Amino acid sequence: MYNVMLADDEILDLRGLERFIPWEELQMNVAAVVNNGLAALEYMKTNIIHILITDIRMPIMSGLEMSREALLLNPHLKIIFISGYEDFQYAQQAMQLNAQSYVLKPIDDEEIIQALYKVKAQLDQETQRSMLENAYHKTLPAIKNDLLLQLYEGQLDWNTNATMLTEQYGIKLSNCELAVAYIAIDDLAWKLNTYKEHEAKDIVNRVYQVIDRHCRQHDIYTLCKLSAHQFAMIVESNHQHTQLLNDLIRDIATTLPITITIGLGNAFSSLEQVQASYQQALQALDLKMLIGKSIVIRYGDMEIKHVKEVQHWEMALDALFVEMSNYHLVQIHDELEHLFTLIRSMKSKVTVYNFSIQIISKLDAYLANVNEDLFQMPGMQLEDLHIIFKFETIDDIKTWLRKKVFEISELLHLKKQKKNNRLIESIVIYVEEHLHENIVLRDVSNYFSFSPNHFGVLFKQGTGINFSDYVVERRMEKARCLLQDHQYKIYEIGARVGYKNQTNFSRQFKDHFGVTPGDYRKQS
Repeated sequence: MYNVMLADDEILDLRGLERFIPWEELQMNVAAVVNNGLAALEYMKTNIIHILITDIRMPIMSGLEMSREALLLNPHLKIIFISGYEDFQYAQQAMQLNAQSYVLKPIDDEEIIQALYKVKAQLDQETQRSMLENAYHKTLPAIKNDLLLQLYEGQLDWNTNATMLTEQYGIKLSNCELAVAYIAIDDLAWKLNTYKEHEAKDIVNRVYQVIDRHCRQHDIYTLCKLSAHQFAMIVESNHQHTQLLNDLIRDIATTLPITITIGLGNAFSSLEQVQASYQQALQALDLKMLIGKSIVIRYGDMEIKHVKEVQHWEMALDALFVEMSNYHLVQIHDELEHLFTLIRSMKSKVTVYNFSIQIISKLDAYLANVNEDLFQMPGMQLEDLHIIFKFETIDDIKTWLRKKVFEISELLHLKKQKKNNRLIESIVIYVEEHLHENIVLRDVSNYFSFSPNHFGVLFKQGTGINFSDYVVERRMEKARCLLQDHQYKIYEIGARVGYKNQTNFSRQFKDHFGVTPGDYRKQS
């Protein structure tokens, strides 16, 4: 609905406009009716008016004077002037005020209705354009972020798209040597666990806000959000911007309960090398496990040996987690020994502690993937991690970690067993309720949303017997019980346990109990 103001010093004209124009049909609402310009302006200072219908001649302040002041309050205001024939000389001034229409008295209803339809069409068009502009401005940051991500990953050529990236999205690069900085929030898997979910999200958002503020202060236009806790940007490869990265690390560490670590790729002068510097920055960040956190790690300072060591440790951790999931205790022991053989090559006590915490962090991430929470498990509260820094030898850490890993593996195993037991119970109930039907492995596995092979393996693990053999066993047991009740005929009993063919039923019963159903009944 568009708000309309009627301004005229002649009361009868005002009431006629208010009463006889089909405002609701026009999707308009008469928000105010005033008889002088001062009252009109006073109302418009605190209320939204879209359309002003005013007489040109009014006491104290003319409609023209009032309209000039009103346009200063609302430049988008639509104005329709009304006046007598003798005032038609004012029409030229009215048009200079960008009036939408000029209607002569006595007012013709159809004429003013047509004028209002014209105004409504203009307002509708402006509203649609405004909505599109607002939608564009809301999506602009997301589009810019997506374009930057494509640039970093080598899917977007800067030289081809430079004009569009600069003019439309404000992405600018200097002509100096540049390098990609890859920023990651440290210890996110466990450090924020003591906070409520909305508090943790707020802290992560504030980290991005601090980074964004530093970028604006130093005219960096390439900040890209890779995920909720990882970011990238292109900085000049000089001492000033290296200091910027260190200042950023220090600012976050002193103002927030969390830290960041930054990997810095090699400098480049050709924009075709953006992707290479981005990948180098990511590889440099991987060395956090070895070198430490809350620092800038330069790719150029990396040793090939360190890169290979990190890869070996990650492979060893992955292997350990697989054995934990499968409850292979001997293999868990062997993988831990392998892992700590690699740890022994570290030169620094701080590095060993840091790596031990990284093991816990990666274990938490691994368990999260299987819908488990490390810090909800017995003996694994967050505050327990401080014990790691009290150990004086690698063997102390290894002994503590082995105990925890075995406990977690056993807990996962017990949960899996309970889950399987509930499944077996459900299958047993299903079989009992459908013994009179044709029970086929494929149909039952589909009912429980398993593949036939996996279903068969799970059932045998839980019962020690193949599914088809179990069904026969239950049918024969039920048949034996029914045969003891002489109210049922033998062929009826066969049908009740799922045998449509009497011969098959008799043969199966004799194979199972050594006698035919008839002989068994005689004996009982």
